[in-house]
Amino acid sequence: MTRADLRLLPAATCVWALAVLGITAGAAAAVAGGAVLVALALTAVTLLGPSGTGRSILAHLWILVLAGALLFPALQRHAGTDEALRSAEEQGLVLELTVVASADPAPPGSGPDWARGGQQLRARTVRGPVRMGREEVALPASLPVLVTADGRSATDLARVRDGERVLLRGRVSVSGSLVILRALEVRPVASTGPAGRALAARHALRHQARQATSHLPADEAALVRGMTTGDTRGMGEETEEIMRRAGISHLVAVSGANIALVLLAVLGPLLLIGVRRRPRLAIAAGVVAAYVWLVGDEPSVQRAATMAAPLLAARFAGVRASPVAALALTVALWSVLDPVTAASVGFLLSGLATGAILLAAPPLATALVELSSERLPRPAALVIAVPLVAQLACTPVLILLTPEVSIWAVPVNMLVAPLVGPSTVIGLLAVVVGAVWPAAAAMLWTLSAGGAHLVLLIARTADALPGSRIAVPEGTPGVLLVLAVLLVLTTVVALRRSTLVRWVAAAVLVAALAPGAGRLLPLGTGGDWTLALCAVGQGDALLLRSSTDPESSTVLIDTGPDPAALRQCLDRLQVTGIDLLVLTHPHSDHTGGLAALTGGRSPALQWICPLPEAGRDRVPEVQTLVATTGETWQAPGLAVRALWPGSAEDARLASAAEHGSGEGDAANDCSIAVEVLWEDGTRLVSLGDLEPAAQEELTALGPGDADIVKVAHHGSRFQHAPLYHQLDPELALVPVGRENTFGHPTAEALGLVQGLGAQVLRTDVHGTVILPAGSDPAPRSVGPAR
Repeated sequence: MTRADLRLLPAATCVWALAVLGITAGAAAAVAGGAVLVALALTAVTLLGPSGTGRSILAHLWILVLAGALLFPALQRHAGTDEALRSAEEQGLVLELTVVASADPAPPGSGPDWARGGQQLRARTVRGPVRMGREEVALPASLPVLVTADGRSATDLARVRDGERVLLRGRVSVSGSLVILRALEVRPVASTGPAGRALAARHALRHQARQATSHLPADEAALVRGMTTGDTRGMGEETEEIMRRAGISHLVAVSGANIALVLLAVLGPLLLIGVRRRPRLAIAAGVVAAYVWLVGDEPSVQRAATMAAPLLAARFAGVRASPVAALALTVALWSVLDPVTAASVGFLLSGLATGAILLAAPPLATALVELSSERLPRPAALVIAVPLVAQLACTPVLILLTPEVSIWAVPVNMLVAPLVGPSTVIGLLAVVVGAVWPAAAAMLWTLSAGGAHLVLLIARTADALPGSRIAVPEGTPGVLLVLAVLLVLTTVVALRRSTLVRWVAAAVLVAALAPGAGRLLPLGTGGDWTLALCAVGQGDALLLRSSTDPESSTVLIDTGPDPAALRQCLDRLQVTGIDLLVLTHPHSDHTGGLAALTGGRSPALQWICPLPEAGRDRVPEVQTLVATTGETWQAPGLAVRALWPGSAEDARLASAAEHGSGEGDAANDCSIAVEVLWEDGTRLVSLGDLEPAAQEELTALGPGDADIVKVAHHGSRFQHAPLYHQLDPELALVPVGRENTFGHPTAEALGLVQGLGAQVLRTDVHGTVILPAGSDPAPRSVGPAR
């Protein structure tokens, strides 16, 4: 690699960073960031004078200014669209707009069982006129949205296919960066002409692939299709989580590796039969274009295809182009043309991994050869270096999604690498053959699924090993910690010949691996907590303890929807036994995790609400008490008292009085609202999923003020403000699933508690939240968010 290969890299990296900043923090933040970069560059040029370095910085500055002239208007257009949609949400307007499907629709993959009806679809809005209420406005940019539908609208949405245009009529809600369109009416827009025929052909090929893999186990079939075309329909949630924790979720995100395999599968045979260079490259380019058309327009695909185009064009012209320069050009182009795509997680992970492999893998391989005294051959060193640098480069972004790491990610990637290539190539061949010979295609898919089965076996084995779920701090602290570790590792590798550096590195390793040293590091949680709100997805799981002593009494309020998620939280918090389990009401997002409470974690006593159906959702063979107003439980340093309901009839009457809320039964309004009082006087009130009418009844009972409130129903918009004014909490806890399809927590609920001066902590943003003993309250989050 020469200096010429790196010429575009600094300016392109700055443009990419500004695009990400503009999408995540707003156009004003990007402008401010650009001004800082320009000021720093001019300062450096002034100090360096007319030197070669100064002229180089000035050249990069001109590139940055030119790119900024294109980037900032694009960010303004994005902000205009975002502002228009937020305005429509605030006014409760019905929208009529056109979207383009980014994937096939599917039932919701997360949330409680009762919420998994209907259909949802990932799509992008179409720029142009949109009707909002009675007015027509123009959306200046295209934004990704999640379309949800129930009833007849869900039936219509289920007919939509990837790439098709759909005219929607519905309401919008915006939760952070997630835009949700709740469709009231769905009308597919028929595609005609060559574009329509091409789209129909793509759908036919993907349908044929699903039919040809229908005889395989669901996870293996979904994985082998995912590795080939990115189609993972049918893969179980647990399998997706295991692959993510094992560091191989990228296998089903079509990107540069897939395009490289396609090129290899085409160019290799053409070279062997003697096809000349230009025809060979033209055929390869055509096959790559067809493959991109087949797999769709995922951000990682767009990045890889855009990078491959100049490389193939250069070889066609007889020039050897630099992959690093092609990558820099790719990220710069997408940043100014479509900053939303450039800032997407798929694009970020794909670009970072590719850049790390191109820039860091060769020097790291050299260092490994040297450190082994050349006992390790360079090809073997590259086998280690490539997945290692790719995983390290992506870790800061992955921590923002889920703040945990696995020490097995790199070994797993090394083990599955020899399996992925053959399975993917055989799968590609099956796609082609399936168009003319379905039976042969089924045989090829079966052969390819053998490799997929081994990949899943390796991932599941690694997931069961110690060290597969190491928690790190949530958000910015976690990212800064990882970046600091990466900086130290880079410095050690660069200065590996220094005796002092080697001694220091050895001392740090000994200290880090010494017994008990892990307690001094900002990893995990230890046992110093008295309250913990577990991140279990779209559901509740609240742990309470009388003191930081692990042997002290422990109370669990609800179990969340997933036993694995609850078990993970209990393991992290070192919970070995439960004295009281409060099952607030019989909905699976509050009782679905019961299977985790076995053996030593089986509760000594459990409370259920007075509805008859509540008796079905409980831990078997455990003493059960129907808890109504006034019921109490006490342990040294901790007291629990039921505030609501007085009876099953109270819950039914409250449910009958609801207007526009509730789940169609009395379960939510039967939620056991409890008061928890610690020895130091700290008071918590947990409201379950109470709806406004039941909250009003509770208000009339005079629950008094509280230091901490567990907000009702995951922060839905159905809240009774006088109750929260009476409670007047300092801290509001909102258990809620990340990117849930309900739009929880809503702006109304957050505004209500924030208006009282309460600090808000949400499991979708902060992950698992713990409250140490003696806090005032001063919670901290440990992740992961779900």
